[in-house]
Amino acid sequence: MMRGVAAVSGLVLAGFIAGCAQGPPAPLAPLPLAQYSSVAQLRDAVTTRVQADKSARMTISGGPDGQPDQQFYGVGVLSGAQDGTSMQFAEQVQRPGSGPTEVRIVVQPDATFLKPPADVVLPPRKVWLALGAHTTDPFYQRFLPMAATLRAYADPVAFFAQHGEATFVGAVGEPVDGVRAVRYDLHAGAVDTAGSRPDPAIEQALRTTVVGGQSGVDYSIWLDEDNHPLRTLIDAPATSGSGGYKLESNYDRWGQPVYVGPPKPDQITQ
Repeated sequence: MMRGVAAVSGLVLAGFIAGCAQGPPAPLAPLPLAQYSSVAQLRDAVTTRVQADKSARMTISGGPDGQPDQQFYGVGVLSGAQDGTSMQFAEQVQRPGSGPTEVRIVVQPDATFLKPPADVVLPPRKVWLALGAHTTDPFYQRFLPMAATLRAYADPVAFFAQHGEATFVGAVGEPVDGVRAVRYDLHAGAVDTAGSRPDPAIEQALRTTVVGGQSGVDYSIWLDEDNHPLRTLIDAPATSGSGGYKLESNYDRWGQPVYVGPPKPDQITQ
């Protein structure tokens, strides 16, 4: 009888040791993120989150297809207010006959300011250029369509304001830099820019360089589990009357206070 008890005890002990050797159970996989199924739901979620957070750090890249001199890459911030979204960022550019250099750009709802490279000669005590219809230098003109594009698409909410009739294409879980996210794909018709831009130069730049003549715009936005936009991608395919255009914007640090205001008036020249 004692032998039987010893044998059973040995089996129990062996099972206990084997169980300990296996370690703790593997953690359960996280549940899939909830997904929206319509443009209206997505628009409301993005608008609520962006208006609550108001600001973010952003990295932007893109430009017209097949035009290397019009491509841009910048790092900066965006800040929302009642009168619209403002952005400030730095970009590495190359002027004819010189090496790469940095410019700083402030894009506001109705104005664009550029701080040129340090070796550019400006009037005394002036450090910023106001860009617009009066701008004739080709080097500075190239920033007008960029500013128009940023107003149209860099703010995640702006797309929905312009494309209320966009079509919901689909949604799929897709992480961004290791952060769980859902990618939403939409398609919209071309923007009607007539009369929508207070600066005629910016309006014309947007019409002819960005979306003029486009048959439509494909838009993707990645949201994390709290509906923070992590990335947006605009792809305007080429048509017979216009080249294609792409713009990718990446965001982080939502809600951290930033201020994007115009330069001091006595520092601005045209």
